[in-house]
Amino acid sequence: MENCVVREIKDFNRLVGLFLLASSMKDENAKNYSIEKMQKRWHNYKLFTVLEYNNAPVSFSGVYDYGNNLVRVCDRHFTNPDYRQKSMTKNVKERLRPVVDWFLPYQTKWAKENGYDCFFSIQTPKKRNAIKRVVRLLDDDLGYKVLPGLYATCNPKSDLCWQNIAATTDKINLPYKSIN
Repeated sequence: MENCVVREIKDFNRLVGLFLLASSMKDENAKNYSIEKMQKRWHNYKLFTVLEYNNAPVSFSGVYDYGNNLVRVCDRHFTNPDYRQKSMTKNVKERLRPVVDWFLPYQTKWAKENGYDCFFSIQTPKKRNAIKRVVRLLDDDLGYKVLPGLYATCNPKSDLCWQNIAATTDKINLPYKSIN
């Protein structure tokens, strides 16, 4: 989409309004965008980006440092519901694909240029086909492939932390378990 631009944001305060919007949604992940939680994570972001369409912010996500030269791209991704595509709905203002068309390419290229290996994740084993579909839509030059099994992207005691991962490397230094 020609009226889109990815902007790098370094000042947390410029994002407060977007975090408030995201945390106010009736969504299972809304709690992840609270000002307090995002402030606690902020120091681990290597890069944070906002996708603007016609000069208005519609989506955001970051590049989060997991240590050992590994980053998660599209971390804490959020897209304004007005711009989300859900099945056959016709109520979407514009058919944007922030992750596939903008954030993954932009953040991955940035990370690789800065010497990082990358991964992105999608929650729960039942969404495995979704991550495979995303990888198929990406430019092969980005180098992503879906890894077998699940990886704990946060506390391994929480079921929601065990996620499907697509990565630019096979060497993911996170707790692993196979899918039954």
